[in-house]
Amino acid sequence: MKKITLFIMMLLVWIATSAQSAITSPDEIQPGKTYWISNGRYYTWDYGSAMYFDRVFGDRICLGYFGQAAEGRGNFVDNPEDPDQQFAFIEYDGNLYLYSVGADNFVSMKDGGAHVMSKPENYITVTTNTCDLADFPWNLKFDGEVYIGGYWGRPENGYITCIDDQTSSSYSNSWKIIEVGEMDNLEEVQARLAEAMNDQNDIINLAKDSLINTCEAAEDYLYSVIKYQVVGGYPIVLQCDNVLEGNYIFCNEPEQTEGSMAGLLDDDDDTFFHSAWNGTMEGLHWLQINLEEELQEFQFIYKTRNNAYNDFPTAIEVTGSNDGEYFESIKYFDQNLPQGMNLKWKSGNIVADKPYKYLRLNIYAPSIFWHMNKFELKNTEEVYISESFEQYINYVDELIDAIEAGKKFIDKNPDAKEKEYYVYADAINNILEFIKKLVSNEPDEETIALITTAEELLTYEGVGYPAEAPRTEFKAVIDSTKKNPTTKARFELEAAMEKYIESSDIIYPENGKKYTLTFVWPNGRRNFINYESYGEWGGYTFSLLRDTYTPNGMTLPETAVFTCIDNGEFLYDFMTTDFMYLTTPENESTSGTEVGFSDYQTLFTIVKMYPNEKCNSSTTYKELFGLVALSNGGVFMVPTASGEYIYNDYLPNFQSAWSSAMKIEEWTGEDTGIMETTIGNVNEHVYDLQGRKVNNPIKGIYIIGNKKVLVK
Repeated sequence: MKKITLFIMMLLVWIATSAQSAITSPDEIQPGKTYWISNGRYYTWDYGSAMYFDRVFGDRICLGYFGQAAEGRGNFVDNPEDPDQQFAFIEYDGNLYLYSVGADNFVSMKDGGAHVMSKPENYITVTTNTCDLADFPWNLKFDGEVYIGGYWGRPENGYITCIDDQTSSSYSNSWKIIEVGEMDNLEEVQARLAEAMNDQNDIINLAKDSLINTCEAAEDYLYSVIKYQVVGGYPIVLQCDNVLEGNYIFCNEPEQTEGSMAGLLDDDDDTFFHSAWNGTMEGLHWLQINLEEELQEFQFIYKTRNNAYNDFPTAIEVTGSNDGEYFESIKYFDQNLPQGMNLKWKSGNIVADKPYKYLRLNIYAPSIFWHMNKFELKNTEEVYISESFEQYINYVDELIDAIEAGKKFIDKNPDAKEKEYYVYADAINNILEFIKKLVSNEPDEETIALITTAEELLTYEGVGYPAEAPRTEFKAVIDSTKKNPTTKARFELEAAMEKYIESSDIIYPENGKKYTLTFVWPNGRRNFINYESYGEWGGYTFSLLRDTYTPNGMTLPETAVFTCIDNGEFLYDFMTTDFMYLTTPENESTSGTEVGFSDYQTLFTIVKMYPNEKCNSSTTYKELFGLVALSNGGVFMVPTASGEYIYNDYLPNFQSAWSSAMKIEEWTGEDTGIMETTIGNVNEHVYDLQGRKVNNPIKGIYIIGNKKVLVK
């Protein structure tokens, strides 16, 4: 019975819907008319899916989905007569704004979804889509840019999403718009919209004025206090249209499907040039400039593409020629070229040995091809600033770039929102205030906080941590910073802290002392090396016992205690209470094998842990501070997280499932019973652990008087 009733309801809805008229052109949309808007995503599954205002959530525009509607609504049924499923397009200042009849409010984008607001922040456009659903011919966009798509399961952003499937051909972005009636309160809604937009315009103008004033104040400080002045640096105007005219720039391998040369020369942040990734022939892609006049002194500047994550130039060789055939190297850059989006890089002044008619930039990248957003060629320049700011020229350059970006944003974005203006204003203010702090002798709160962190680092002692020399040097910088904790001093302390953490001069275990060996994973878990004797059956077994997720772990059992044997030349062994040596797998490969103990010394080297390709990609020296790894002839002991296998590897690991990172910590429990003596006290017959007589014992474990003794 329920199925028949539901079928009848859907049939009646279909009849009612078909009686209405679907728009055939965006020009047919009229303010004052009400519309029912349905999505094509679930139409392909025979489900209803109209846009509607959801009263449960209160401010969200959702997508009806048969059997999967919002909580509290039950099964959704398409119903053009339902005010919550009706919308209107209200015009203001040449733009249309979406209005929800049921919510009696406007629809805008927030948190990646569609929400109702009293003051709309986004206008709406209707354009033709390119998918093959003839009954759903339209795309809806906020601000002409962000597609409004249909998804039912997104309570965090109102079900209607504005972030996924950003293509005009997606079924999720296809809509049909059907006229269903007329508004009876059009004039009142238009008046509310006008009032809201006037208020919004006042807010936007205030934000715009704030950015203008920020730029002016920063420029005033730049020229009156920093006394910034540039002589030279005039741009050489390049063109890519006519090879017969001067200053013509071209690439030997331009990509044909995207990224034109014109995109390299314009001021549009969204355009770019791309060298050939499709069918490339040459092994090196270069830019060449056929100069109108010879150049000997020049500079170039480029900006990285703002929508890419790799394939940025990693090295650039500048070459010159006077015949266009033979090119001589002028300068090579391979340090600090930007590897991120929307970053500017300057070559600085380049002075060649002689003038050149042709300049060629050989550009290297990991995949041969590369891209750029903007390229400029300029004459050399001399920059003059006040002496007190000379050492901070890099930050002055950042301030200039931020000012230029803010002014450019004002010129290029007449329809910007207030928060966008404030983003640029904040960027300028942050750099400006930072520069002011740098030249100030006033105490800085961040510096004072950093001193506390630095002093805490000094409290960490033991194997793997910096030794006396780097410790003394670091403490001297801390003491100096405490006397004058300025922003400038913070920079010096940060550099000293980085040097201290990365120091390779570390503390090593001492001969005869007892230690525990605990592997540490990135998640903080600690697994310590443990051993057990088979007793009367002979032999030994190795195991990893899970400790804790705490930094220090728990008190470990005596079976986890190893006595260090210092063999000299930074070669160490670790001996159990049963006088067996810790050893590594016999198979020096990455295949799993057992590890245990033997009668023979292993001669480990202790290596400070450092970030490498075998560590998690984001691992830093700070995370590895105080951690070491054991190397046996160049291969490292690497246990799995489960501790079932020990592997050998050519680099120390620090990963979620593998970690050779180890804490070697001095044992503070009960004595293990190993007798100790010094070389000077040995006056009996001495034998090694294989029973051979030793005439001149050195440091190590020996049999003396039928007892095993550690000679120190």
